[in-house]
Amino acid sequence: MNGKDLRYAVALGSLLAIHAWPADAAAQQRPPVPAPEQTVTVSATGTVTRAPDRAVVMLAVESSAATAHEAAESNAERMQRLLAALRRLRLGDDAIETTSYQLHPEYDYRQDGPRRTPEQRIIGYRAINMVRVTIDEIDRVGAVIDAAVQAGANRVHGINFMLRDPEEARHDALRAAVANARGEAEALAAALGRQLGPALSVTTAGSYVPTMYSARADMAAPAMAVPTPIEPGTLDIVANVTVVFRLDPRK
Repeated sequence: MNGKDLRYAVALGSLLAIHAWPADAAAQQRPPVPAPEQTVTVSATGTVTRAPDRAVVMLAVESSAATAHEAAESNAERMQRLLAALRRLRLGDDAIETTSYQLHPEYDYRQDGPRRTPEQRIIGYRAINMVRVTIDEIDRVGAVIDAAVQAGANRVHGINFMLRDPEEARHDALRAAVANARGEAEALAAALGRQLGPALSVTTAGSYVPTMYSARADMAAPAMAVPTPIEPGTLDIVANVTVVFRLDPRK
């Protein structure tokens, strides 16, 4: 190797060494990758029981007559008596609300002979006026129904029992669900020889705030000899959560 080649080889080696040094230094300065956290995921349900404090009753007046005018007039008179009776009960300014009104003909279908087309014939008219009544004193529901029937209501389309503030009960159910999730996670951590750490995430998987429904009843009696008994029962409010907890070494 002559002097010129020797000088070229030394320069090339120095250049390679210069370009290789930053990569080696970066590899030495890169922090170690931390090990992933160990976690446990638990799904749990919380249930709380509450007595309903609100009832909604659907009341209707149904009238039939030979003409539409007579059916509507008869229905209006009976409905006015019903509304007056409900207002005397002092249920509240927004307690009574009209939900529907119908006035329609009633038909009779006749067929003379096996091959003739049935003939449609109007035999009268029917008017139905329905109101929703909200009652915030459960022990008055039976008395409200009795007063309505005595005033002219001849249909009771069921009773809905519910909560005036369902969110408060739902929050209680959520707290119960989280407590149940923590209890299950602590049992799992103990079985694994670990200690339960803090919650890293929580998601709600839905909640259920029910409304109890009592079946429809048609009433035609103008007065009730015995007060109508009403037993509302209780409501079960359910919440579901999924919680991720960290698992720590046992101390």
